[in-house]
Amino acid sequence: MSGRLAVTDSTHVKANASRASEYLVEMQEEAGNYWERLDAYEEEGLEELKRRTGKRREKRTKQVKKDKQRSKKRVSRTDPESGHLNRPGKPRGPHYLSHQTLDRDHGIITGLTVTPGDVYDSAPYLEHLEYIHKNVIPIQAAAADSAYDFPLAHRVLEELGIDFFVRPQPVHDRTKAAFKRNAFVYDAPRDVYICPNGNILRPKGLYRSGSGLFWEYWADKRDCGSCPVREKCLSAEDKRGARKLLDSYFKPPVQRHLSRRWEPEYREALKQRQIWCEGTFAIQKRCHNLTRVLRRGLEVTEDHCLLSATAMNLKRWIKCMS
Repeated sequence: MSGRLAVTDSTHVKANASRASEYLVEMQEEAGNYWERLDAYEEEGLEELKRRTGKRREKRTKQVKKDKQRSKKRVSRTDPESGHLNRPGKPRGPHYLSHQTLDRDHGIITGLTVTPGDVYDSAPYLEHLEYIHKNVIPIQAAAADSAYDFPLAHRVLEELGIDFFVRPQPVHDRTKAAFKRNAFVYDAPRDVYICPNGNILRPKGLYRSGSGLFWEYWADKRDCGSCPVREKCLSAEDKRGARKLLDSYFKPPVQRHLSRRWEPEYREALKQRQIWCEGTFAIQKRCHNLTRVLRRGLEVTEDHCLLSATAMNLKRWIKCMS
């Protein structure tokens, strides 16, 4: 192992339960490590807001609610610690996810985390990678697919000194107005956006939602009120009277990483992730019993996945030494 490139992905492992055992329950709010990290960066951002605008809003006292697309989830009576897997191209029903990170040099599995099947791949990623970086082997670069492309990851990995090669997530502009985000030009030296009519949107606040932390850029209501293209810029449902744009608080590290995505090194890292992760999962499922678990519960499933990874590592260590 060298730590030159750590590649990460997850694979589904069928739980010892059937879809017939599932029932709907209300989803519970959980803070988790991701939320605690955002709390810390929000405090940092509020100080930056004061430097930029001379104003600082009060520190948040209430927990931000997650942006829920659904209020209920399916839980198995037989194995309640599993999670309902519902992903395109994957089998549906009670599953676990085995998240694995491999060292690219010889395919040695350096870290493994098991979660219920309904957990996003991004949820355990930072803790998982930090543990490897601090306790197993220092990581110089990390590669992952688009499921791991979230702004906070770019910031944390940059702070750890880890280059991040990730397949970018597709961008969807859901703005109802005719003028989309790409109609506005960012003026970096002044830290403002310029609208199609030449007016300026300035940073006015720090917005926190369940999906992240964002700078708010607002136009002046007087400019929007007399603008000849107002109807193209503000939707009929917009009651604010001024155009607003959101920028991720973690935009600088995201841009620094993704600006390299056309470089040969970047593309090669993504190729190595696909080869090592998907190839390793295929071998484990075929030869090392990673298709399903026979016992029930998260702890015993983790033991099962660790044994599979250990068998894989032993074979590769022997090959390296021979």
